[in-house]
Amino acid sequence: MWGPIIDGHTDYVLSLLETGRDFLVESDRGHVDLPRAQRGGLGAMFTAIFVRDEYHPNQALARTLRGVDCLLRTIKASHGAMELVRSVAQLEACLDRGIFGVILHYEGAEAIDPEFAVLRLSYQLGMRSLGLTWSRPNIFAEGVGPQDRGRGLTGLGRALVQACDELGILIDVSHLNDAGFWDVMECSTKPVVASHSNCRALCPVARNLSDEQIRALAEKGGLVGINFHVGFLRAGAERPEDVRLDDIVAHIDHIVELVGVDHVGFGSDFDGATMPAELADAAHLPRLLEALARRGYDETALRKICRENWLRVIRAVWCE
Repeated sequence: MWGPIIDGHTDYVLSLLETGRDFLVESDRGHVDLPRAQRGGLGAMFTAIFVRDEYHPNQALARTLRGVDCLLRTIKASHGAMELVRSVAQLEACLDRGIFGVILHYEGAEAIDPEFAVLRLSYQLGMRSLGLTWSRPNIFAEGVGPQDRGRGLTGLGRALVQACDELGILIDVSHLNDAGFWDVMECSTKPVVASHSNCRALCPVARNLSDEQIRALAEKGGLVGINFHVGFLRAGAERPEDVRLDDIVAHIDHIVELVGVDHVGFGSDFDGATMPAELADAAHLPRLLEALARRGYDETALRKICRENWLRVIRAVWCE
């Protein structure tokens, strides 16, 4: 069959911090924990460390480190069932051996200082993926939120992209405004991803990508991780029952028709958004794969969407 899935964006650390639940124990709260991930076929997830507005900007570093500490303690408590992934070889080994791979991602660069000391130290901690901003402005870039003034990357933002390329840190443009997106396309020498975004042609919201942006990502060797949030799948959708699995399939179809099956994957936004009723949590992922199979996607295409496209991009970007 299609084998283990790599999910390009999840927010479960935020859920652990704010609810106190145990990721290693199945819960009826949130969308993902280790038992539900394993039942749904997830082999690895990009794990976001996100800083809410009340901690921005003065407490961003402390809050980020608290999230990393929570994640590392969870991995230690798993007694080998989870690993923090630092290299391509380790990620491939985790997928082969059935060990849950954790890829550390910062959702916004608010914790990073202008001299990039925190960036380098974060790399040593295991961070391998970075969104330059969430939906608010910082010293590097502007997001797609209400404070967007239409400006691109700052000088520091351009330097940050170059530093990430040198270290081997994947750049994620999902929350960048349009001007910042095009600046990243110009500055980066590596493939770039939109880890949890969809298609504006089907759902015209700022967090989604235009066809031109999707083509640019593909030309650079990157991909789009399809976000399961109902409001990014269908315009005006707010409730789980407002969206069907066919709406997710439609966004995948659109990207495949534009740029081919090599440039799309999953970026669920589990624990950070509202999921469709038919995909209530990670354990229900096989339903989506079955819907794609009914649509005509064969096993080769499903393997690409599930993990091979993510693996290709990671191999091209990471230095280890």
